[in-house]
Amino acid sequence: MTTLVKLVSEYYVWLIGACILGILFYIGRAVMAHQEKTQALFTLEREVAASGRLRSIGMVFVLSVLAAMFYFTATYLEPNLELQTESEPSPTVLLQPTPTLTPGPPTPTPTPVPTRTPRLTPTPAEATPPPTPTPQPVVLPNCPIAGARLTYPTVNAVLKGPVEVRGSANIDNFDYYKFEFRHEGAPEWSFVRHFENTVVDGVLGVWDTSALPAGAYTFRLVVVMKDGNYPEPCEVEVTIQH
Repeated sequence: MTTLVKLVSEYYVWLIGACILGILFYIGRAVMAHQEKTQALFTLEREVAASGRLRSIGMVFVLSVLAAMFYFTATYLEPNLELQTESEPSPTVLLQPTPTLTPGPPTPTPTPVPTRTPRLTPTPAEATPPPTPTPQPVVLPNCPIAGARLTYPTVNAVLKGPVEVRGSANIDNFDYYKFEFRHEGAPEWSFVRHFENTVVDGVLGVWDTSALPAGAYTFRLVVVMKDGNYPEPCEVEVTIQH
């Protein structure tokens, strides 16, 4: 079922276009049948023309329903279907009780003998400055082509909640681009959503990580051409925390 929904979503523009051409064809057939019925001299000819017109109207209705189904599948059904990914259960850590130490017998305190000490001038202690944290270098993903690249998230970025994804999606014969991710060790990619406008060094969209379990993930940008093919995606390793 998932494979069929993805296939319809990738080619829904062509499928809807074919339905529209079929609708126009059968509308023309219906108009011709109506003219034939009007000009017919015999009852049999009028019945044949009326039957042809009804069949053409029926095909117009069927193709309209199919076009609506293709549009619904691509714009609503596929995004909601792909977001339902399986999450791995987190291991439960059992806390061991901390043993309580029993105090031993009190140690006798010796009586101090007063001694005369010289009066010293106090010297102010020099405060030791706290160590300065070393900034971590920002590493951009190694994207194969400039027309499908990510500038954020960067490599090993720590993400939380909604994340604004930045970069470029602008290649020859552009059709749309989409976000995909997978948990560390997962065999398949999970779909986030797709976009139909080109972007050059700007905001590509938002990836909401609030519902995902914490851990290591691989996020990628896939830019698809009109023929359904796409160049090598731009991938980046990230960490999700809550």
